[in-house]
Amino acid sequence: MILFLPPAPHTGAFFNKIRDKLSDIDTRAGTYPGYGEVPSTTAASIEAYAASVLPLDAGTRLIGFHTGCLVAIEIALQTSDIGSLILVDIPYFDDVTKQKYAAGLDADNREQDAFRAAFAYDLDGALTRLSHKVICIATQSSLFEPTVKAAKQIKESELIERRDITKPAFETAAMAELIRSLVL
Repeated sequence: MILFLPPAPHTGAFFNKIRDKLSDIDTRAGTYPGYGEVPSTTAASIEAYAASVLPLDAGTRLIGFHTGCLVAIEIALQTSDIGSLILVDIPYFDDVTKQKYAAGLDADNREQDAFRAAFAYDLDGALTRLSHKVICIATQSSLFEPTVKAAKQIKESELIERRDITKPAFETAAMAELIRSLVL
């Protein structure tokens, strides 16, 4: 089974088009507390988002996109009972960049809670603690270079550079073909 983890502030519906393209594979998509129909039960954090989708079937493969990458990483740190991780366009920013982006958020906008959680998450520490096999995919986006940098921090990672995949990355046939080639 593949579990898709969406970028903030989207729900699992973000992946409907690619899941249709992969209809012969068992796929699901997560939605974090406070988004869509999922009630918020705790303060927003990457750790809480990860805990909200656990437990998973043994061997579940995780595919995270943007902030969904952080949730996939945290799930892998919270349980060893999963398969490989595929991280697409990792938001790996230095502290100055995180502070700049965080300063632009509206404190009263709950839809931005996941962004605040992402900027507060210790991604450097998490990347160095990962023990799972990780495939990092850098697409033609503003996260190309951050993804390349993040991949270098992971002990057991493979970097795939796909400048031919552009927005909307998860609606393209190229992304569906790539995922199919990686999971079958």
